[in-house]
Amino acid sequence: MTPLYHQQKGVALIIALVITTIAVSLASLAMYRQQLQIRLSGNISNLEQAYEYAVGMEDWSKKILEKDYKDNPKVDSLKEDWAFELPPIPIPGGSLKGQLFDLQGRINLNTLIANFPKIKPKKKNGPNGKGGLDKLNKQAFKTETLVYEQIVKLITKIDTEQTLGPAQNFADTVKDWVDKDDEESQGGAESAYYQSQERPYMSANSLLMNNSELLLLKGMTKEITEKLLPLVSSLPKDTKININTAEKEVLEAIGFDQATIKDIKAARDKAPFETMQDFWDLDKVKIFFDPNTERGKRQANYKQILSNTSNYFLLQGQVNINNARIFINSVLERKKGKVRVIMRDYSKPPIATPTKASKP
Repeated sequence: MTPLYHQQKGVALIIALVITTIAVSLASLAMYRQQLQIRLSGNISNLEQAYEYAVGMEDWSKKILEKDYKDNPKVDSLKEDWAFELPPIPIPGGSLKGQLFDLQGRINLNTLIANFPKIKPKKKNGPNGKGGLDKLNKQAFKTETLVYEQIVKLITKIDTEQTLGPAQNFADTVKDWVDKDDEESQGGAESAYYQSQERPYMSANSLLMNNSELLLLKGMTKEITEKLLPLVSSLPKDTKININTAEKEVLEAIGFDQATIKDIKAARDKAPFETMQDFWDLDKVKIFFDPNTERGKRQANYKQILSNTSNYFLLQGQVNINNARIFINSVLERKKGKVRVIMRDYSKPPIATPTKASKP
């Protein structure tokens, strides 16, 4: 009986150890799940707080832009309060930072087609009694042509290795993407091309809603897109380029030579162009648009695409609270002094943007 007793005693011990191990494992699992739930709840709470702070930055942006319009509605420049970076500000559990950028200091890709629907030839026996384009359509056509030229010059500067082929290809591709027809331009692409891809999709045939759409265009690469982002916009209306805020690359794309660009930047750094006449009276600009040259004869067309005020701005910000982090990219429209958010994106880090000095 003694050996059997010892065997039973050994089995009971093993069973007790197994039960203890299972109990400890279950307790550990319960504690882990509890800690996970606590952390998850904490992260959700932090994200909710971060979201509120991000919305607060939008409210701050609205007020500063509305105040700017009230103080001086006839000019927007990089010397105004809205243009300075908001330094990191401590908040409970973290910090936030943000900055406003003028989207009209960039080339609006949608302007390439903004006037396109108006361009319809008159019938020979029409009300005007003549064929061709009426005055409004002629101006729209000239504006569209200038924007096309700007985009070609900009992509020539950026895509030096011609990854996309001739620079006209990019302009044609953008135009095909935003126009309403399915007729391919010489270097462009319509739905037939995009449908032939490994992951087929359709051409938008509508205005660009966000610069992220650029990656959907034929031949576009991440590297070229990143270079383009600080220099182009996708605004819902036909907009002019603000000569007070345009980057050097944008001024080059407009057509100004290096000497004229240097003088433009020096003049606006000293004092922004309060009126467009101040800009046209700048010595180098007057020489650039010498009326005896072909370019000078086109000055009236340039007046249709340049301005010294802006209505569209981009807020880029970041909020950190404990382990939670949220980014914000919001497009704000200012109309008659009132500001509203027309696009908001939390899904990615802020777009790379030209560096600007912080306000002392």
